[in-house]
Amino acid sequence: DSVCLDWGVDIAAARKILGPDTPVSGNMDPMVLFGPEASIRKEVRTIIDSAGGPGAHLLNLGHGVMQGTPEEAVGFFVDEAKSYTK
Repeated sequence: DSVCLDWGVDIAAARKILGPDTPVSGNMDPMVLFGPEASIRKEVRTIIDSAGGPGAHLLNLGHGVMQGTPEEAVGFFVDEAKSYTK
């Protein structure tokens, strides 16, 4: 079991309430993928850190990929999620 968090939820606050042992997933705002590469990568790192660091949760979009999202942006998201270490 895990708790899935929408992008509107503060993941750091959720982590604090749920504790370190409750699996969580989420929660990047899918609109971020319409921004520049640097912003996408920064948001991925921010969410990972806020959720407890690399390996502490399952990163995904808080509401799925929106129609019209550039494929390249999805690639930046996936690449940063896979390569980020603290």
